[in-house]
Amino acid sequence: MRAVETKQIRRHALILAIYTALVGTILAQTTIISAVDDNRLKETATPNAPYPKGVWQKGQDGQVTVMFDVTKRGRVQNPCITNSTYPGIFELYALQAVKDFRYENLTRPRELIEGVSTTVDFTLDSNPKDFVSPKYPYAALEFGFQGYVVVKFDVKSNGKVRNFSTPAAVPAKVFEDAALEAARQFRFDSNRFLERQTMHHKFIFSLDSEPNNLVIPEYPNQAKEEGIQGHAIVNFDINSEGSVDRAYVVYSSDSIFDQPAVDAVSQFIFDPNKPAQNVYHKVEFILNRNLHALTKKVPKYPRAAILNRIEGYVIVRFDVDERGSVDNLSVLEAEPPDVFNEAALAATAQFTYLPKYVDGKPVRVQGERNRLRFALGTPNQNARQNTQEIRPQRQGRRTPNRRRQSENPRRQPVIEDRRPESMRNIKLDPIYELQLTGDHDDGSVIVQFDVNGHGYVEGPKILEVIDTSLPEEIKERILDEVSFFWYVPWLKNDQPIRVNGVKHRIELTFDGN
Repeated sequence: MRAVETKQIRRHALILAIYTALVGTILAQTTIISAVDDNRLKETATPNAPYPKGVWQKGQDGQVTVMFDVTKRGRVQNPCITNSTYPGIFELYALQAVKDFRYENLTRPRELIEGVSTTVDFTLDSNPKDFVSPKYPYAALEFGFQGYVVVKFDVKSNGKVRNFSTPAAVPAKVFEDAALEAARQFRFDSNRFLERQTMHHKFIFSLDSEPNNLVIPEYPNQAKEEGIQGHAIVNFDINSEGSVDRAYVVYSSDSIFDQPAVDAVSQFIFDPNKPAQNVYHKVEFILNRNLHALTKKVPKYPRAAILNRIEGYVIVRFDVDERGSVDNLSVLEAEPPDVFNEAALAATAQFTYLPKYVDGKPVRVQGERNRLRFALGTPNQNARQNTQEIRPQRQGRRTPNRRRQSENPRRQPVIEDRRPESMRNIKLDPIYELQLTGDHDDGSVIVQFDVNGHGYVEGPKILEVIDTSLPEEIKERILDEVSFFWYVPWLKNDQPIRVNGVKHRIELTFDGN
């Protein structure tokens, strides 16, 4: 009897243990929540992401979406980049900022919160409540200088600014004082920041107001007869109708150009939705000048051509208008056909010129040609790479130096590079969507890799495949693509820093073939 009771007790104990284990497993799984609403988290620290120094000149606004988990203690873990408006520009800076985010976890009992998503904004417009336009330096007006200044400053919780510096100025020592004087007068809403924040603001000093219409000034007859050339700079406002108000000359190389310059600018037409004050425009008076190229955009190498190791060239025909802009583009010749055409046309459309002048007026130039070459690697580049590879072998034959060994006790691990040697200078923008051929379910992958100090990807691998299954050849195809990703390097104290363990999500779609 006791034996039977003992067996029953053991059986009940076993059932209870199994039940407890199952319940414990279920509870452990349900503590991880896949979605979060605003009531579960309270922001305690969300520092601004620094704007990448390498792209201050372009100065475009951008956004990066980062997905991450929040621990019970309110710290961020497993951050993963899921989207970016300008791929390759802002991602590393957004990632580093999000790692420093802090939250108060309001769940009770506290739980790990998965799948939190945030958007990190990047802008060089600090958007103050009280904005002051900088005064254009007279010396810059005299020589027709244009440029920009990035001002760095702190904003206190009361909205006042302090601790000014100019980390970037082009050209140097021309516009800095004017930019600083304007920034010192900025004021921000007192409830905008919970604590002191470091901000950047880009001041652009331009003498091209970019009107919708082109008005050519009348060249004064006396100036023509005497061979006088020069320029006048007109200051004006743009009203709510898009017309010019209060136009007057702030500088002219000769007063003979004042009235023709004002007459021309007064006929400008602008977007009525963008009124502005204190606008400058440079009006040139040139008798004769040949066409001169100012900038020529380097074309982007098409992704498919890189992955398929295709090289070639395109000859583009185009016109240059009276402003120095390019239009009427067409492809005259391409080898191979229809591979590089789109990239060549897009690059040529961004060429800029000093327009041609004839008898005091800018004229259109027709039938210009430009050859754009697409090459994955040149013999000189390969030679340099081979030389760099040989040098360590030569040094290795020397007698070991104890001092050198003590200074470098550990050798850096060798990371496999998937890219061919002749293509290691190729840069591709990161992608967040990839269309593939195959009869597979749509899904996504999370890839992980390191980004070295030059912005190139190293050691990519697939961490997770979501909502689909992928054969090895497609995984290799994805990793080949990722290996060419390039990012603006992460700078710390103006030094490029390696970023390890970057996670990046790519959505996959299949065409069913």
